[in-house]
Amino acid sequence: MRLVKIGVAAVSVKVGDFKGNAERLCAVIDRARDEGVHLLATPELCVSGYSLEDRIWWPEITRHSWDSLQSIAEHCDGISVFLGLPIRMNSLMYNAAALVHDGKTRGLILKKYLPTYSIFYEGRNWAAWGNGATEYRGVPAGDLVFDLPYGKVSAEVCEDLWAPERPAYGRVRAGAEIICNISASPFTPRKNESRKRLVHGAALGMNCIYAFANVLGLDNCRLVFDGGGIIAKPERIVAEGAILSKEPWTLTTATVDLDEIARQRAENSSWRSSVSSARDQECTPAMIDVQGTYTPAPLKDYVAQMPASFFEAGAAEADPKPEADCFLDELFDGLALGVRDYFEKVGAFDRFLVALSGGRDSALALLVAVEAVKAMRGGKDADLAARIHTAYLPNKAYSSAATENAARSLAEELGVAYQVVSISEETEVALAKAAELVGGVEHVTSLARQNLQARVRGAMMLNWANNTNALLLVTSNLSEAAVGYTTTGGDNQGGYSPIANLPKTLVTRLLAYLAERDGLHSLASVLEIPPSAELEPDQEDEADLMPYAILDDLLYLFARRRMALLDCWRVLCHRHATNDAEELRAWTAKFGRLFVQSQWKRDQLPASLKVLDLDLDPKTGFRFPVTQSIQNELDELAEAELE
Repeated sequence: MRLVKIGVAAVSVKVGDFKGNAERLCAVIDRARDEGVHLLATPELCVSGYSLEDRIWWPEITRHSWDSLQSIAEHCDGISVFLGLPIRMNSLMYNAAALVHDGKTRGLILKKYLPTYSIFYEGRNWAAWGNGATEYRGVPAGDLVFDLPYGKVSAEVCEDLWAPERPAYGRVRAGAEIICNISASPFTPRKNESRKRLVHGAALGMNCIYAFANVLGLDNCRLVFDGGGIIAKPERIVAEGAILSKEPWTLTTATVDLDEIARQRAENSSWRSSVSSARDQECTPAMIDVQGTYTPAPLKDYVAQMPASFFEAGAAEADPKPEADCFLDELFDGLALGVRDYFEKVGAFDRFLVALSGGRDSALALLVAVEAVKAMRGGKDADLAARIHTAYLPNKAYSSAATENAARSLAEELGVAYQVVSISEETEVALAKAAELVGGVEHVTSLARQNLQARVRGAMMLNWANNTNALLLVTSNLSEAAVGYTTTGGDNQGGYSPIANLPKTLVTRLLAYLAERDGLHSLASVLEIPPSAELEPDQEDEADLMPYAILDDLLYLFARRRMALLDCWRVLCHRHATNDAEELRAWTAKFGRLFVQSQWKRDQLPASLKVLDLDLDPKTGFRFPVTQSIQNELDELAEAELE
């Protein structure tokens, strides 16, 4: 038996922090060596930090990355490690997986497939490797397989796993028994379940051991990575790491028998046929012979991974947690991890500020901040009263006792600092100045009267943040951003926007779940209050806009599914059959107009977390024109019959 112990590391890294990244990588390498790991996979671009974006064009990035790799390599006696870094070769930038074995860099496998969809824009910066091999700084580079003392090993880089013609096919036909994928795969709730199916499918389809390592934590601003780690053999997944860890790194290991892979390949006639036909192809990976010896992993570790019965599938988990609950748990943990990492990695703040309104959005933003503080420095810095300050900023004309009581109760239950500061006087001054500009108070529109209150609050919170070296959390949600139901220079201004990627219906669902899960009694009063900006008498958001269930459906169908407004309306008529079809048509038209007209506002929103597939951030995932017309779609919608 060729028993080999494989490790996959999830590591939190920071762009350009070569010293800090190297320290974390060396720490996990030390742990892996201590646990008898032969081969360790670490995440994509872990040496330099992910994601580099245009920072890659500064020459010192690749120079420091190479120097750091050599320093880490000296730390790798007695172990093989795949490490991710950028390299510049013939004026082109490549995303590399470097294999370090027994203290030396043995070669570089270069990424072939570059995603340019959704939030990815890798074609702007990187070159895709084709076939064959070359040399970089005296070591082989390109399409490689390494013949290590314990077996043949190769790698892929992130997107290569998702490609229909993944490069690993050629590498396993050339003899690779283990494929390591070094990845930076962003988080969305339950995405790791899809990864597990994909990784196991790769192991099964290529008759190999497939090991997947992922980045952990926030990247340079808004993408959250859930870490984890998956090791699979053709029959099943043999190890998986916990996702969304609050630690700086995690290590997941498994012991595999490479003789088992060799036997399965020998017995499989389709495998033999595939290898024979591959020999006739011109381009095959270069085989890099790495001399040395190895001590097999302990047999007891291999046996411990075996199922209780060789003839039955594993017993189902008793009372498994509902899928919806798992989704919400992961969503909340992802938000908290992203906010914690943003606060710590920027390193410029002492505390969080949240303007509590008594409503749902600010309540969720506060809950995320509380969870983020609890996770700071490994849970050793959870002084909530010092780290989080909140304020309720009422205008006596419109703010209700219900919202003030809801805000106060939540802050008290969570144990965070809370104060009430009136904006009534400032609002009167702002109204007077607005009237002065337009020739009289009678010329100040209702919308301007509403917005000036939000701008007074926004300015006060920003000034408070200046005075206290604080990170001001913006509390706007995705539904509001979609239709421009925010005030530029007011409630959509601040330091970081933790819930900007969550539609209102999901905000409500998550709050209700957390209230029950964590026993937060104060959330009951928050959820009892109909959503309202409280900027004019008896105002309710759904009366201003439309029911959020309708709005969020339209948002998904139009922005995510790319449906025409006419098709959106027809879908709504079936999903919301109790509503009048003409009322749904009017709401669909209203949504379309507001969505298109609000892009200029979305272009000015602060940095925010991305945790869902639907993303309206104009800098990354949603490049929507500011100036455009959808009149043709509106005309078709107005004239159409319901099918």
